[in-house]
Amino acid sequence: MRYPLPPKPTILAFVCLALLTTCGSNAADVDDSAKPVGAGKADNPFVSSPDLKAPEWLLAPQGSGTWTDDENDPGVPAVVYAWVDAKVVNRRFDKRVFVEVAQQFAGGAIIRTLHPTKHKGALGSDYEVWGTDAVEIYPDGGPNGSALKEPVLYRLRMQEDPDDDGVDQMVITDWYALYGEGEDWLPAPDEWLPLWDSPVATGAGEVASPQAFYTPFDDAGAAVVDLIEEVISAKLADPEGRHTIHAAVFNINDPRIADKLIAAHQTGVEVRLITDGSKLSPVAYWQTEDDRLLAAGVPLLGVGRMGNGAMHTKFSLFDGRKLTTGSFNWEVGSSTENHENMILTQEPELISAYARRFETIAALVRKPRKFAKEPFAEVSVSFAPDEDPYRIMGRLIDDATESVHVAMFTCKDVEYQEKGETTSIFAKLGDAVKRGLEVTVITDYGIAEAAEYYGVMSEDDQQDEYLQSLGVSVVLADNTFGEYSSMHHKFSVIDRKVLVTGAFNWYYDAAFLNDEDQVIWRNEPLALDFLGEFVDLLRRYDPDYDAGHWPQVALTFEVTKDDTQFGDTLYLVGDLPELGKWDPAKAVEFDSSDWPLWRTELTLPAGVRAEYKLIIKHEDGKVTWTEGPNQTLRVPTGTTEHLVTGSF
Repeated sequence: MRYPLPPKPTILAFVCLALLTTCGSNAADVDDSAKPVGAGKADNPFVSSPDLKAPEWLLAPQGSGTWTDDENDPGVPAVVYAWVDAKVVNRRFDKRVFVEVAQQFAGGAIIRTLHPTKHKGALGSDYEVWGTDAVEIYPDGGPNGSALKEPVLYRLRMQEDPDDDGVDQMVITDWYALYGEGEDWLPAPDEWLPLWDSPVATGAGEVASPQAFYTPFDDAGAAVVDLIEEVISAKLADPEGRHTIHAAVFNINDPRIADKLIAAHQTGVEVRLITDGSKLSPVAYWQTEDDRLLAAGVPLLGVGRMGNGAMHTKFSLFDGRKLTTGSFNWEVGSSTENHENMILTQEPELISAYARRFETIAALVRKPRKFAKEPFAEVSVSFAPDEDPYRIMGRLIDDATESVHVAMFTCKDVEYQEKGETTSIFAKLGDAVKRGLEVTVITDYGIAEAAEYYGVMSEDDQQDEYLQSLGVSVVLADNTFGEYSSMHHKFSVIDRKVLVTGAFNWYYDAAFLNDEDQVIWRNEPLALDFLGEFVDLLRRYDPDYDAGHWPQVALTFEVTKDDTQFGDTLYLVGDLPELGKWDPAKAVEFDSSDWPLWRTELTLPAGVRAEYKLIIKHEDGKVTWTEGPNQTLRVPTGTTEHLVTGSF
C-alpha cells in the first residue's frame, strides 16, 4: 500500500535552511540554539561509553524546525512534521548520518524512529550539511491514543573513524529538544546503543535442512510463535545467559506473535524489533500490535528511508541459531489469506550475514562484507539498496539454460546499467524466451490490473502486457481466500535447481530505496519444493493450466475401513479434476482385494494441493460421505512415488 507523502516544509523553513547552508564555514559555526538536554544527569547515556560521544568538530546540530499540514484528515490524529540538519566534517565520501528521534507519551511508552539523512549543501571546504525533512511527531497519536508527555528529542548518529585507527564507530551526539514543552528527560536505558550487537551462535552442531512454509495452507505465524517459545524456554533454563530475538519485519500485526514477544520480553529475553517507520504513525490505524508492544516496553525501532523507500525486510533471528526470511509479514492475513512463503534455516553463514544486516538497519556500523556478486555458492544473500540484488537476478536469468519460473507480487521491472548499456530484468526474461527457455511469471492481479483496495481504485498497470509482448507467459493470480488477500510471493526457480527468495520485489523502490533481502539457494530439493508451490498457483489461477506438463507423482492410497459391508464400494473424491471435482459419479474407486485394507492409485503433479473425502456407495445405491472435515494433501516434490495411508 502507498501512503501520501507528507507536505513539504514551508517557504520560511527553506529560507532558514538556505541561510544555514551558506553562512558557516568552520567548526565553530554550529546551531547555538540547540542546547543538549539532561546535561550532568546521572543517567546520561554516555556515562557507560564516553568514547562514543561525537566531538563538535566532527558532528553537531545545524538546525531544526517543525511545520503542520492544514489538510489533515478529519478524525485522524494530527501529525507535526520536522526537519533536522547536521553539520558534518567533510573528510570522507561514504557518509552514513542518521537522525534519531524519541517521543515519550503518557503511560511511559516511547516511540523511537531512525531517519537517514542526505547531503544538503557545503559549508565552506571543510564541512557539509546533511539532513532530513521526513520526521513525524504525533502530539496525540501515541500508543492507544496517548498524548505526548515530554518534549520530543533528537540526536545525531554517524559512522566515522574519529581516532584515525582504521576502525569505524557509530558516534552519537547528546539529545536535543525538537518539539514541545516540559521538563528535560533522557531515553534510558538505551537498548540501541552503538556498542550493542546481534549474536551468532557457534558450535551449533549438525545443520538441519531448510524448512519452507507456504501460507495460507501452513500457519507460518504459529511457527514463529513456536520459535519465540523456544527462546523463552531457553531463557528460563539459563536465567543468567543472553538469549535473543532480533527481527526486522515490515508489518508486525499478529496478536499471537505480539503476545509471545511481550512474554519473552517480560521473561528477560533480549527482544529487539525493527519495523518500517510509517507503521508507527497514527495514520496507520489498522496497525494495533505496535501499540501493545510499545506499551509493554518492548524495544521497537521504526526505521525510515528516503522518499518512498521502506524498511521492507521480513527476517528474524532466534538466539543467533535460527533464521526466518521470505515474503511473510507478521500479520494475521499473511498466515490465513495471502500466498506467502517463509523459510526457516540454521545455515551459519546466512545467520551471520543477517545478524550483521540487522545491526546495519539499526544504524550500527556497516562493515564491508563479501556478498553474492557471483552467486555460485550453495547459499548466499544480497541486500538492497547497497548490494544490487537485481544485478544478481539478471545474471541468474542470463545463465539459465532450461526455465525461469517467477512468482512476484510486484512485477514492474528494474532498469540498470550493465557494460555501459541500459538493460533490465524484463529485457533479460525476453532474451531467455529468444534462447528457447520456458519463462512463466505469476503476479498479483490487484497490482497488475485496475482493482479496488479498501475503497481506492488502482490503475491498470501495463507491465504484464509488456512482458507478454516479449513472449513471457504471464498469469494473474486473483486470490480469493480473503476480500483483500494477495499473491504476495517473491520467489523464482531457475532451471528447477536454483531458488531465489526473500522480500525483494521487482520495481524501482525495492531496488534503489528500500531495505530488502534476496537469498539464493543452489539446493535442488528446496528449489523443487518451491516449484511445487508454483505449480499449485498455476493450478488455481492459470486458465491454460496443463497438469501433464509438470513432474508427476504416482500416489497410492491405502485406507483401513473395517466398517464396510459386503456389497459396499469405497471411493476417493475431492476438489481436483483427477478426484472428480466433488462429483461422486466421477470419484476414484478403491480395490477391496485385501479387505479391510482398501487401495487405489492416481497420478498428480508434484506440489499440488488437494482436499478430499472418502465416500461409500452401498449396494442399494445410497452414498455415504465420511464424517469430519475434508482431508488435505500436498503432493510431495522430489520423488516419483508416494504412499498415503490412514483410517477414516
